Amino acid sequence: MKDRNNYLLLHFLVAALMAIVGILCMWLGNTFVSNIGSVLLISGIYTILDNMLLKKSLIDLVIQKVQLDQEIDSSGLIKLDSTLTNINYKELLENAKSNIDIVQNYARTWTTNNFDFIKETIMNSECHLRVVLLNPDSPFVPALENHYGYSEGQLSDLIVEVSNKWISLYGEVEEKRKKCNSKRNNSSSYKNKKCGTVELYYFNGQPTNSIYRIDDKIIVVSCKNSKIKSIHLPYMIFKNNESNGMYKTYLGEIDNIINEATKVDLENKNVTNN
Repeated sequence: MKDRNNYLLLHFLVAALMAIVGILCMWLGNTFVSNIGSVLLISGIYTILDNMLLKKSLIDLVIQKVQLDQEIDSSGLIKLDSTLTNINYKELLENAKSNIDIVQNYARTWTTNNFDFIKETIMNSECHLRVVLLNPDSPFVPALENHYGYSEGQLSDLIVEVSNKWISLYGEVEEKRKKCNSKRNNSSSYKNKKCGTVELYYFNGQPTNSIYRIDDKIIVVSCKNSKIKSIHLPYMIFKNNESNGMYKTYLGEIDNIINEATKVDLENKNVTNN
């Protein structure tokens, strides 16, 4: 800000000096000098107006743009869009190395479309998977069934259906882990001995957004308030910029939801308090 003020002051002084010299030339000089004075006077006045109005506005606009860019960089935002099919979940999930967190109501279509990518990653790496779904017994379920036109118990059945996919994946992961760790199975058919973990949680509240954490990126998808299904929903993707950006904010929200949720006992396939 100080440099900008110095810049404007310098240009103003030069322009004022030109205007003063122009006036003196017009007053004291002959016709030729008077003409030169007129040029200097007009140039000085134009320069003053140009710096006071046009350039000042331009500089302010540039400063606002720079400040906005700085705020975006600070937040960690790397994408803002409204077409869900533009999100490359396949690439993100297949390349996950350490953490996948999924927070959603039930999202049967999303789970069906992306389950194989997640399974491949969890079965062949040490990636940790945490899935949070709406509790089938949540008081929000009847209200959502009424809102979306589902029959009684239909939404609960859909949540259970999606849950069974994650329960099945847990079983496959643990079966591989046992075989790879067994002393009698050193010659296991698994060439890759690595496998991740699977955790499933039921949340009694209603998530206002679907949140997906995939390693150093978090995708936040707005929930649709109307009944009409559409691929057009606002979403944001944030990266972990190692500062107090939105990645850490949403990761904290995921952890808070999990702390408040009920952990599903996948070994015995029943629900226990977390």
